[in-house]
Amino acid sequence: MLAFFMLTAITLASMLFSWKVGRALIVFTIILYSIFGWLILSGNLVITDSTIFAGTLEDWITRILVTVLVATLVVNAIRLNETEFFKTISHSNNLLNDLQEERNLQEERIHERTQDLEKRTNQLRAVAEVGRSITSYRNLSELLEQTTHLISESFNFYHVGIFLLDERQQFAILVATNSEGGQHMLERGHQLKIGETGIVGYVAQALRARIALDVGEDAVFFNNPDLPETRSEMALPLFISGQILGVLDIQSSEPNAFSEEDIEALQILAEQLAVAIQNTNLSAETEKALEASRLAYGEISRESWIKILREQSRIGYIATPPSVIETHPDTLDSNIAKAMNTGDLILDDDNLTISVPIKIRGQVIGAIRLKKSEISEAWTQEETNLAVTLSDQLSSALESARLYQISQQRAARESLVSDISSRLSAVTQTDLIIRETVQELGEAIGNASISFQLIDATNNSTSLAGKENGSGKVSN
Repeated sequence: MLAFFMLTAITLASMLFSWKVGRALIVFTIILYSIFGWLILSGNLVITDSTIFAGTLEDWITRILVTVLVATLVVNAIRLNETEFFKTISHSNNLLNDLQEERNLQEERIHERTQDLEKRTNQLRAVAEVGRSITSYRNLSELLEQTTHLISESFNFYHVGIFLLDERQQFAILVATNSEGGQHMLERGHQLKIGETGIVGYVAQALRARIALDVGEDAVFFNNPDLPETRSEMALPLFISGQILGVLDIQSSEPNAFSEEDIEALQILAEQLAVAIQNTNLSAETEKALEASRLAYGEISRESWIKILREQSRIGYIATPPSVIETHPDTLDSNIAKAMNTGDLILDDDNLTISVPIKIRGQVIGAIRLKKSEISEAWTQEETNLAVTLSDQLSSALESARLYQISQQRAARESLVSDISSRLSAVTQTDLIIRETVQELGEAIGNASISFQLIDATNNSTSLAGKENGSGKVSN
């Protein structure tokens, strides 16, 4: 009965508390059995129930050993189960911790990649906006100046500078910047030796982008007193069609602000800027060429009209409805003469007559006098504008007529040359060719004396082959 009670107590204690408590109860059981056994065997404790056998010393030792053995097996079994249970829990916790760490790591990677994608998207969006904006400029200085501000505002850069190479491609010269320090450098005519000074000089020679940070070997570049806040710098070549135009220099006040991935996006911007610079240069060259052509054509036109006016007698027309009268005045009306001399519209004192100059390419070739009736009102601004427009249209018509006349004359000359050439091609004898040439030229030119001479190869002298007067006859 006592053994069953103690085994039950040991089992429950081991399960509810710990196997160590079960071991303690085993020791307590051994002591308790020993005390009861000694008391009973020594007669100090008398068992009144006759059905209970007191037993001998060997019986008590056997009971103690059996109870201890069974209790020990039970406690060890509980200990093993408890150990495995805690191992399983520990392993499960470790797995959960590993999974949680992996999840956190994945979330961190996803967050970083999301930030990178957002950064790239924002960069490409800014590149597109800046590229779209810079295409609207046609003046090179304005293009470069506005580009530095657009890049700085779009990407939040501390300093943006644009360097262009000199004609001999020995120096990179700062031509535009957005920062205050850059403006000081611009005023001093800041320039860097290609291949020798800073990353700008390096990029201009190597033709590839470079990043410099404020640590390591690149820290030497950050010694510009005009830009003391620079902590990171990137330089990109302005390269197009195998030609280096300059360098785009970008500086940030944040350390490690640039990475190799940033080069890809910003290089697109540098290429767009290079295209814009080239287009602006080509546009400027084209405008210069057109202006030179306009000036040359204008000079030719003015000289042609001066010749026409010099060779042609003064002629005029008076239109008084319903008739038009041609006149050949020896002297000009004073207001008409004043309009032709000054090139300005002249209003008579009566406010009813205006004289409008006719100008072609800045050369005054005549004037129009418009006179209202005596009962009419004075000339209004709208009416004078209409008169000036009429004068401009008349100038264009006269110039077109002159050009048409020149083209007709040129066509007639080309036709004459073609006819003479076709006739001469049918003649095979030398004397006949000479005769036909002189005769045809005489008929075509009219009042002219034409001679044809051949060189005598023996005495290096010339001999007269024939003469032609205006009638087209030949004399030998």
